Amino acid sequence: MHSNFLHRYDYRRRLSEADLLDFIEGDWGKLAEAQKSAIEEMGEYMAARSSLPKIFIRLFAYNGTSQSFAAGERVWVNTAEDSSLPPEIKYYRARKEVPASQNTDLPGALPAYWQPLTTDPRSTIVRDFAVDIALYRVVPANSPVEIASQFRQFYDDAIAWCKVYMKNERPTQLPQEPPGDRGILIAGGKDKAKYGGSSNNDQRNSYQGW
Repeated sequence: MHSNFLHRYDYRRRLSEADLLDFIEGDWGKLAEAQKSAIEEMGEYMAARSSLPKIFIRLFAYNGTSQSFAAGERVWVNTAEDSSLPPEIKYYRARKEVPASQNTDLPGALPAYWQPLTTDPRSTIVRDFAVDIALYRVVPANSPVEIASQFRQFYDDAIAWCKVYMKNERPTQLPQEPPGDRGILIAGGKDKAKYGGSSNNDQRNSYQGW
């Protein structure tokens, strides 16, 4: 399962960035691995009803430097000019192939290449539960009991939702697919081509923005 579904600012609903850095001991790689694990765990349940690539939408951090994008790929960018202010996250979809030579400005300044999205393209509930599971994975071992218990409850709630979803007991607006069109999406796995293959962003952009 690819790890581009979440970005660093998604975690603000639970922790400030300073507290998050304490959780992961300043190592964004730990969070990236926890995120990948969280999405894979959710996918084991959700594949019973949905096509996972349509649920866990890939998002790339846009930095405007040496990046090329395929038509249809989505990016996020923090447009807040002052880093001391809350982030202003905006999302864009590539109208056509975007060569690296064109990415010299923010997507909003390149309307021929980028379509602005009015909302976050991801499911809010899936995003938030993925955050909760990932954070549970990185709760420090020396955390106070009440902190560990709180994040354990967040995790339990997320998994409980996944189990209800799997059993088809909850109405949903998420994409539903016939069994043959679902499947598990595994990063670097043998089925990569089945779900659209990879672009040149896969390796160099996996954790940008963390």
